[in-house]
Amino acid sequence: MKKATRQQSKKHNRRLVLRTIYQYGEISRADIARQTHLTRPTVSGIVTDLIDAELVVETGQGPSAGGKRPLLLAIAADANQLISIDLSSRVFRGAVVNLRGDILTRLEFPTNNQKGTAALALTYKLIDALAAAATAPLLGIGIGTPGLVDPQQGLIMRAVNMGWQDLLLRELIEARTGWPVYVANDCHAAALAEYTFGRQTTSKNLVVIKVGVGIAAGIVLDGRSYYGDGFGAGEIGHVVVAEQGELCACGNVGCLEKMAGTQTILQKAQLIAANPTLSDLNVRPDVTWETIVAALEAKEPATIELIENTGKYLGVAIANLIGSLNIRHIVIAGRVTRFGDVLLNAARQETQRRVLPTMAAQTAISLSALGDDIVILGGTAMVLQRELGII
Repeated sequence: MKKATRQQSKKHNRRLVLRTIYQYGEISRADIARQTHLTRPTVSGIVTDLIDAELVVETGQGPSAGGKRPLLLAIAADANQLISIDLSSRVFRGAVVNLRGDILTRLEFPTNNQKGTAALALTYKLIDALAAAATAPLLGIGIGTPGLVDPQQGLIMRAVNMGWQDLLLRELIEARTGWPVYVANDCHAAALAEYTFGRQTTSKNLVVIKVGVGIAAGIVLDGRSYYGDGFGAGEIGHVVVAEQGELCACGNVGCLEKMAGTQTILQKAQLIAANPTLSDLNVRPDVTWETIVAALEAKEPATIELIENTGKYLGVAIANLIGSLNIRHIVIAGRVTRFGDVLLNAARQETQRRVLPTMAAQTAISLSALGDDIVILGGTAMVLQRELGII
């Protein structure tokens, strides 16, 4: 029992030192000891092991505090690489990433609306291509996927758009590749990415609302992903935000993803573009995100109203989250972040209108700066967290 306890303590201390180096970028042995409250001999021994394992390198000398200049330590960013996959859109996206979260290689495979076994085969193809592009030993694979996911088993319980049900994705890919695989819902992956790589907050509590064709929230509590008892925490897409809204595929009226999802935004923008009384831009019928951004920059009233309404619907959902969770940092992610302050200000104003003034004043609502890479960075964070404990 004592031996097991010593081994656990050694593993904990190793991860603590590694995490401290990761968080500070460059740091001396003495400062690691101060930050972790470990003894200097303990830190020195762990650092020696990490250097021998090629996970940590000495980068040079730091400033002197009166004595000998200390040697600085940093993560050996390219000692290992990992694969991260985003299956949350009609184009499967993947990347080879180093230990610092730098994307080294990107690949995209259109799904052409393939589902079931065909979608699984495309996932395998993407992983194989990325593995061939890696230039260092692979640490593992992180995957963000739509649907209801049990991350403990790597089980996709149900993903309607993918045609997957009770799919043991982790088991299948591990058996095929031999690398550790970690799977989570794409919104929970996005929240972990924001917590790890975002610059919005230093808080350990965070909610990320990821807006796509569907809408859901990823939740981080005390620095860890919160999935809920049945792994459905954050499934807010079918919360009603407009009593007189449009009919949703689920049968309800005014659901959040029906009122504010990306497909709805594009459809309504196409109607605006096709009506010369609403749009004075020379817009083709196949409206794109760039078209909508251009219309906003041109201050086209109908497009501004469309995006403001989208922000208001998100504000209704945010108000509900604030009232139920009282988390002070809410981040909006997805392609809608390109709409900038028009969307953000509308969301903030609607939220303030619906929550207690004290709670509204405590809450920061912002747009993610991670762009289209947010799920890929979430998959990266999962691997770093589980394999090295540095997050």
